[in-house]
Amino acid sequence: MQRIPRLQLIIDGMGDRPIKELGGKTPLQAANLPVLDRLALEGQCGIANPVKPGIAATTVLGTLAILGYDPLKYSIARGVIEAYGCGFKIRPGDVAFRGNWATLDDQGKIVDRRAGRIREGTKELVSCLSGLKIEDVTVDVGVGTEHRVAVVIRGAGLKDCLSGSDPGDHFSSGIKPRIPMSLNNSDEKSSRTAKLLNLFELEARKILAQHPVNLEREKNGLLAANTILTREPGQVHVFPKIKRPSGFGLSGVCISGDDTISGIARVTGLDVCKTPGMTANLDTDLKHKFMLAGKMLPKYGVAVLHIKGCDIAAHNKEAVQKKNFLEKIDAELGRFLNNWNGKLRIAVTADHATWSEEGVHVDDPVPVLLHGHGISADSVKGFDEFQTPKGKLGLFRMYKLWDKFFA
Repeated sequence: MQRIPRLQLIIDGMGDRPIKELGGKTPLQAANLPVLDRLALEGQCGIANPVKPGIAATTVLGTLAILGYDPLKYSIARGVIEAYGCGFKIRPGDVAFRGNWATLDDQGKIVDRRAGRIREGTKELVSCLSGLKIEDVTVDVGVGTEHRVAVVIRGAGLKDCLSGSDPGDHFSSGIKPRIPMSLNNSDEKSSRTAKLLNLFELEARKILAQHPVNLEREKNGLLAANTILTREPGQVHVFPKIKRPSGFGLSGVCISGDDTISGIARVTGLDVCKTPGMTANLDTDLKHKFMLAGKMLPKYGVAVLHIKGCDIAAHNKEAVQKKNFLEKIDAELGRFLNNWNGKLRIAVTADHATWSEEGVHVDDPVPVLLHGHGISADSVKGFDEFQTPKGKLGLFRMYKLWDKFFA
């Protein structure tokens, strides 16, 4: 029997709360979404908790849940995810960190944790750091999405129970990076890893201060990427590969411009498709993404199409931009469906809700939509946070969506 092609559309950070700027509506309510509304009318809807009530999902936890992994049972260190997303091979014993390019002032105090969300020149910056020898270990650095990097320490006697240098999103201005420290003073391997990480970051600051990319940025009034802030270390462990609810493996592809999502795909066993036009931002090439989905579905049978821009707009507290981007997604989804011939099943949801008023992830359940072959209509008329809860799917934990997707 021929299997039905399945498209999992993840609209990152899609869910939201009513926003005054939008007349008390959420971006989904305020947006003109004729295609998603039609799919909701013809399909089945519900809402899902990415993790569970009271826990605001991260991108990693929410995406794992969409792919059928219970995030309360399965987790992967973000550092490992970022390293895989950058294309690194992580060996047992390596310690991988998630990191940001950041800006320090002349006193070594943090000016900007994201170096002005730098997007240009990062490959050149990485090339001067990757492969550095620090005592008896080697440090590799990989280019991530925009201001993100991955840092991997390779050598003997390393462990990941330590803190990095990043003070976090809510740091007070005018403070210096944290000094990496072991979380347990008696843990010699983690203490050694913290010492080596600190030595690497100090050396990196010396090199980056004189790098031509940063000198040019300063000349043009831009923030220099003159340090790396690290956090969320991890080591590689066995992780179960993605499979159908029946227990059989599957051939699938993930289409995304976000290296974090690429990392999740590689860990779970999905192939990765990324092109230069996929920016993981509001200027990503949506038309090309949907076109690739149409080309790859017949080959793979399962395609995960991830779109980041709504989350970016919400973090920037730009609710109107989020609304407008949703309308662009809707239009491209409509073109994709008009060009598709044959049977198809689609699931549409989000890894988490991002509240545009505060610019943060919140623990609200997110809308879910199933449409296509084998899916009968319920009573929902439109796709938003307040209509979908009335649908046949009801309220459930997100990891159960994978079963529903294949039922």
